[in-house]
Formats: sequence, C-alpha cells, structure tokens
Amino acid sequence: MNTAAHLRPVTDDQLDRYPIPVGVRLESHGWFQFHHSWWRSSDFRRDADREVRAVWLDLICGSQDEDPVGTLPVADKDLAWIARISLEDWQRLMQRPVTPLYGWKRCVCSDGRIRLYHPKLLTVTQGAAKSATDAEDRRAADRERKRLKELPDRIIRAGGSRRMAENPAYILRLDQWLMDNIGEGKSRTVRVVLSGMEALEIGSN
Repeated sequence: MNTAAHLRPVTDDQLDRYPIPVGVRLESHGWFQFHHSWWRSSDFRRDADREVRAVWLDLICGSQDEDPVGTLPVADKDLAWIARISLEDWQRLMQRPVTPLYGWKRCVCSDGRIRLYHPKLLTVTQGAAKSATDAEDRRAADRERKRLKELPDRIIRAGGSRRMAENPAYILRLDQWLMDNIGEGKSRTVRVVLSGMEALEIGSN
C-alpha cells in the first residue's frame, strides 16, 4: 500500500481550501487532543512500522508550530527538518509501503501556498483555534468595558461637563478617537483625553 499516491499533482481547483487562515497563532496551544480510540483502531497503526509511526507523530506535533497552524510544507527537506531526521532518512522512509505522510493531503492556504494537512488533525486544531478566538474576544470585551468605565472620570478631570461624561454616544466617540490615534494599551492621561475631546469639538464645528 503506497500512501504517497494521494499526493500526486492536481490542479489548484481540485485542492481543499484550508479553513484556518495564515497568521492565526495558538500561543497557549501547548498541547492538543489525541483521539486515542481512532489511533488504536487505525489502519496506519496496524500497517506502519515503528520508525514510520514515530516520525508521523513528530510531524503531527511539528505542524502545530507551523503557519497556518496544523499544516506542513510539501518539500522533502522541510519535512525532514520538522521531523528532525536527515533528508536521506526521510527519503528512505518515503519508500516504505506505509509512509510518514499517511493521511496527509495537499491543500491551498489563505495566502495561496500549497501545503499539507491531515483531516483528523484539522478537527482538533479548529477546536483549539475557536477556543483561542473566543478567549481573545472575551479579553477584548473586558478591555473595552474597562476603558469605557474609566473614561467618564477622565472626561471630568480633563474639564469636561457632567453631561458629556454621562453621554454614552460621546463616550464611545471619544474612546474610538483614542483607539485610532493613541492606540490600545497606551496610558490615557488627562492630557491625552483632553486632546481627544478638543479634536472631537473641532470635528463637530
């Protein structure tokens, strides 16, 4: 059984589109789920020799540090590097009846590159990517709530009226000006907030 057969050349419109875009990083992704029941009953575990199985696992783990996450390059020298074996050893393993690329398929990434992905691994990686995105959304919402909560007091200290400090629409406009011109995470001093208030006043005239 030659598992490299599915890697034969195909046209771009025949390739799967990899759903996780380039640039998505899973910074806290120090582990991933391993479907042991699938592994124990898989044809690959039954048919591949121990050396191939070990390199296959190294590729699975290495793909988690690639971009897009969960993919592999297609060049033999790059795959050998990820598996931390010599190019000669890689090419030797690729001549086995069952190879380290068992189950991997070509795909098109969001930047147009052709890379390899594993459907089983993609399911796990998508779950981790969604969790990371959800966590970042929650952090962004928390940061926004904190900014908006603190801004009315800064408005008063910068010389603004109580009416301005209690106007939700004005607070949102000022927050957006500060985000656009000062940036997130920068100190919103009274002087900085005053600059934003003056800019909004000029813009409304």
